Parts: sequence; structure tokens; C-alpha cells
Amino acid sequence: MKIHLLKNFKPLCYNLDKWNMIQSPLLLVTGLSGSGKTTFAQKFAKHHHAICISFDVLKFYNESPKQSQKLLDIFMKKYPAIEKKVFNQWSKSDKINTNDILYNYYCNVFFDFLMDYSKQHNIKIVLEGIQIFVRLHPSKSVGLPIIIIRSSSINCFLKKLKRDYITKFSIFKINLIRCLIHDAYMYHIKQKEDINKYITYLSIIHNI
Repeated sequence: MKIHLLKNFKPLCYNLDKWNMIQSPLLLVTGLSGSGKTTFAQKFAKHHHAICISFDVLKFYNESPKQSQKLLDIFMKKYPAIEKKVFNQWSKSDKINTNDILYNYYCNVFFDFLMDYSKQHNIKIVLEGIQIFVRLHPSKSVGLPIIIIRSSSINCFLKKLKRDYITKFSIFKINLIRCLIHDAYMYHIKQKEDINKYITYLSIIHNI
């Protein structure tokens, strides 16, 4: 059931029958960086007449879809102190990374906000991002509808490499690219370990 280094598997689904306004208006989509979860979530939300929100809006506001920005704007009105951190991408101006624990905290608060907002406005939301297994407390996922995209780790790594590194640098910066390849590779190993622990956790809870 876990994410493999080389093999792609079908998405792993939990509790999809609970995705409704009575049980849970929030459906979670997660997977490794580069797994295709954003594209999947957008198509899935459109097909089911739901709103797709990316967790990345908390750190990459300007690059995020308008729907995500709109809901984060409402969220920041409740928590105006985080606006500067959002537009500084939390750790960009933080040399010793002291904002990381705050980012963790507000990922959890934003999740709670989206759950309440969806219930109050009678809308279904698809929330996607790696934050679901990296930042959220795992107990928040228990019993919720969730889809885990299980593209292979190497496939995700190559897509992420092309998307986030190679296309942003010229061939004249090949030495920099090599450094970034190493960083991305190490980052992906850690992600794969984390998401497979998360899958194990969900499987155990689901079978209790």
C-alpha cells in the first residue's frame, strides 16, 4: 500500500462515502511533491462541483489560484498578525528558521478554518498539499475522506526537478543545478519516509 521508489500505483482512498455536508465537507488530497496531486485535485473538485484549495497559498500566495487566495484573505482578517509572514513566505526573512513552528501551527489553524467555513457556507472543499502529512497533526485526518496519490518516488522527483529547478535556470548555471539536484533528492527521500509512515498510521486507524 505504500509509495514505491519505482512503481506507480492507483490512488489510495479512505472514507470517500463520507464526503458530504453532513459528515465531512472537506476532502483531502495529498502525495509527494511532483506526484500530480494539484492537477488531480483541481479536476476532481471541478467534476464534483467543489472548491479546490491548495495549502501552498499559506507560503506561496502570489503563485496560488484565486480561490485559494480569496479564502486565505478571509482567514488573514481573523489573524492579521500572519500577513507579513505569509508574504515573506514565513522563513524567507528568518535565518534561523524560528517561524517554522508558527507555520506548523497556522497550517493546523487554517485547516480548522476551512472545515468551519465549508460547513457555514454549505460548500464542499478539496484541500490539497504535502502539508497534510508533513504539517498537520495526524489526528485531524482520522475519519475524513482522503485521497493519496501514489506516483513513484523517482517519478515525483524527476517531475519536481524539471518544474522547480531545471526550467528556472539556464544551462550556464549547471553547477548550481547539480547542487539543487542533490538538495531535491535528499528532500524527496525524507518526504517518502514521512508519507509512508502516514499511510501506515491511516491504515492502522482505519482497520481498528
